[in-house]
Amino acid sequence: MTPSPMTRAIFFVLLTATIAAAGEQPSYQQGTITQNFSGPHKYYELRGPAASYYEINRCGDFQTGQTVDYRVEDPKIYIRREGGKDYKCTIEVRGGVSTDTAAAAPVYQQGTIMGFDIRRDTSVFGGGGGGNGTPGSPVSTMTRRAKVYELKGASLIYKVDYCGSFQAGKFGVGETVDYRVDGERLYIRHDGGKEYSCKIEGTRAVEGAKPDASATKP
Repeated sequence: MTPSPMTRAIFFVLLTATIAAAGEQPSYQQGTITQNFSGPHKYYELRGPAASYYEINRCGDFQTGQTVDYRVEDPKIYIRREGGKDYKCTIEVRGGVSTDTAAAAPVYQQGTIMGFDIRRDTSVFGGGGGGNGTPGSPVSTMTRRAKVYELKGASLIYKVDYCGSFQAGKFGVGETVDYRVDGERLYIRHDGGKEYSCKIEGTRAVEGAKPDASATKP
């Protein structure tokens, strides 16, 4: 039986969609879990090609020496797992030069740590009802202390926090640091080239400041 023109058209559309989807598969590179760190959340050290280095957390359970396939979409790393979605990990620290960024090395500016405040963030978990009058899970809370730093650049003062494993931090008042801004994250270079990824909570203008002009390449 010869397929009708409509059947052939539907088949062609489905085939085209399948080919397009196959062409949009994300590209992974191979890395190795070289260390893991204990704490409120598990931290891992991931080393990839060209001496690229990441400290990651809030994701899967990995073993030291384990080889993984991963891809980077700042500020996250996605680690491929079998039969399901990727593990989504938060990048807390980075260092080295990856093959993807070697041709476009980031440009840093110099800033000064002005000081910090302590903020306590409280999260509430559980308490959901089971339906049909059944009791829900018990309510529990977790309080997290966040050090909120003020970093003064040439034209803006940034409030940043949650700077990864350096959060407990030893940024000193008056200390000069190299930093760069990418979207809602501010990256501070420290400890021999490692980058600490901080969340930007707010900015304000420096009085009488001129636009940022000074920058230092790595």
